Amino acid sequence: MNTRLIDGFTRHHRTLDRAFEDAQQATGNGDFVRARTAFQGFRDAIERHMGAEETWLFPAYEARYGNDNALTSILRKGHRDLRGFFEEIAEALDEGDGDEGAALIGTVGQILHHHDEKEEQEFYPAVAPLVDDPTPALTALES
Repeated sequence: MNTRLIDGFTRHHRTLDRAFEDAQQATGNGDFVRARTAFQGFRDAIERHMGAEETWLFPAYEARYGNDNALTSILRKGHRDLRGFFEEIAEALDEGDGDEGAALIGTVGQILHHHDEKEEQEFYPAVAPLVDDPTPALTALES
């Protein structure tokens, strides 16, 4: 089992959680300058995370189990949905709409929790044995 891959991606989820919480707190406090900065930092980091999954992990899994498998289909849809919400959050923060921003961030927080849980409990353990060298994917998380 490639625990390095599982541990690295799981640790990165916790880093993303902290960045997201910072944006959520700033939004709740009505500090839109800090909220926009914090949210953009979170968004940049989660884009690296999703990009690493889409570039290295999903293809490894799909090469073994086929492109039409349910697990990566669900996770890919989750990424698309999250990106849509990210656009809406950025727009609300740019407009200084704290109520809308807070509502959207709350929704995204719930989606992220379930998405991360599925990755950590199902996907990472299933894909880890299929990735010989996780270094490129792990390095992309920090790039």
